[in-house]
Amino acid sequence: MTDMATVPQGRPARGISFERVRPFLGPGALVAMVVFFGSIYPDTFLTKTNLVENILQQVTALAIVAAVQTVVMVVGEFDLSVGGLAALAAGFAATILNTATIDGDPKQPGSLLLAVFLCVVVGLVGGAVCGTLVSYLGVLAFIATLAMNEVFKNFARFRVQGKPVYGLVQNNFVAVAQGKTWAVPNTIYISAAIALVVWFLLDRTTLGRKMYAVGGNIDAARYSGINVRFVKWAAFAICGVGAALGGLMQSAYNATANTTAPEPWMLKSIAAVFLGMALMRNGRPNLPGTILGVILFRTLENGLNKTDINNYVQDVINWGAVIVAVLPPAIARIRENR
Repeated sequence: MTDMATVPQGRPARGISFERVRPFLGPGALVAMVVFFGSIYPDTFLTKTNLVENILQQVTALAIVAAVQTVVMVVGEFDLSVGGLAALAAGFAATILNTATIDGDPKQPGSLLLAVFLCVVVGLVGGAVCGTLVSYLGVLAFIATLAMNEVFKNFARFRVQGKPVYGLVQNNFVAVAQGKTWAVPNTIYISAAIALVVWFLLDRTTLGRKMYAVGGNIDAARYSGINVRFVKWAAFAICGVGAALGGLMQSAYNATANTTAPEPWMLKSIAAVFLGMALMRNGRPNLPGTILGVILFRTLENGLNKTDINNYVQDVINWGAVIVAVLPPAIARIRENR
């Protein structure tokens, strides 16, 4: 008779579980890149200026946008309008803060508080419009947000007459963004503070738990009494405000409102969220993973910039790395479902 104690129960073990090593993949990849590029370019890569200002500071605006993109992806949607909305908000704020009108006639700059308030309002209204289209009118997020991105982007260009707005140097607008506290750029503190707020919203509030419930199983969330439409609408509204703040901070740091600067944020913010999903929390959107994804993407980009590799090839490597990063969890899910 066969000893029942020797009969395997359930699915047989297949070695080390991917979930056990998942939390170490992201930090491990970051350390590996720093060691690799640092060993090749020790005099330029492993400097405070490069690591803090050329890597961390350069992604502060994108980190804000990626953080709020995480909120939308938590509820099972995505927002392709973040770049256009960031440009629109920056354009509105710039026309208040610049020291000359668009056509060159001199004028006094407007209130900084008014510019920031208007920026937030523009972001909130833009996000609310996208949320209404998707949540209440049933338009697919891909169509609604992509179309609104074009609306926002072209309205921004119309607002500034298709030209960058210079002269945003009054009322400490640029001084704060370009300044440092304890030798660390202020934009890093601002970005970290906003990311912390988003993390608290998702992980420590009732609304955040409802968002995860909606993204996890929308039918179960609806049957449990969650107002699914409002939760999705709120996610888009929050994303709109964050995108606007990202555009405003980018303009402050550059002392220029350039409506074309935020265009890459649409794809990069989504890629950062997917990287974070692949690296942490069993494939769920999460704020720590998103921020790690932003830093990984920028670190690879920065290291490749120091090589002689063609810029087009660099882009192939960057986006190819994103695909490689999301493959292991996908393969693991396939194996587990067999």
